[in-house]
Amino acid sequence: MRYKNSVLGSVWIIGQPLLQLLLYSFVFQVVLRSRWGIQTPDGRDVPFGLLLFCGILLHGLLADTLVRTPSLIVSNTSYVKRVIFPLEILPVVTAAGTAVGVIFGIGLLLLGAFFYSVDLSWHVLLIPIPLIFLFVLTVGLGWLLSAVGVFVRDLPQLTSSLATIMLFTAPICYPVEMVPHEFRWLLRINPLTVPVETIRALIFSSSEMDWLMLGVYAIVAIAIAVFGYMVFNRMRAGFADAL
Repeated sequence: MRYKNSVLGSVWIIGQPLLQLLLYSFVFQVVLRSRWGIQTPDGRDVPFGLLLFCGILLHGLLADTLVRTPSLIVSNTSYVKRVIFPLEILPVVTAAGTAVGVIFGIGLLLLGAFFYSVDLSWHVLLIPIPLIFLFVLTVGLGWLLSAVGVFVRDLPQLTSSLATIMLFTAPICYPVEMVPHEFRWLLRINPLTVPVETIRALIFSSSEMDWLMLGVYAIVAIAIAVFGYMVFNRMRAGFADAL
């Protein structure tokens, strides 16, 4: 439905991440000649654009929720005032729509890695696990932000800036090793760090996941989802009056 009225229609599901991949590859490989330090089995550097694209995809999932959900209920007042509708499904649909593009983007990422002779292993089959936990956390934030956004109309301006902060305080444009130790706490509290690092390791290093770290992340993601849902249900009684 997001691309229903566009000329190319559902082609954008693949076209949009493909254009991103080509853009970042050109800027960081051709123009800036950036290097990450990860090599293929034949000794070549893994293209910086692929490593960056992995992080950009996951950031897009979280950023889209941060930007769109604060005004989600406000822009759908007819569902609040005129019909009986399960409002809690709106943030889920928003996140799920973006997740479809992320899944296609991961497919393009794997094709790019295969093209550049990255030694893919069976570990790539574990990619859905960190993706699911990021999705759960994203939906939880969607519930929380969409509820608060009904009463705090300045929230969209704040969350759009927060999306940019999330991009540059996660190891998306740079490896963790480049960050001084006294500032690495910024990476640890960023909800993108664990899934980005995990998926990069599964694709480009063929290494196993840090199950302890992922387990802690899963607990935090579920806790945020439960908290967001509780806040949404608690505040929804006042939506009609606020709108």
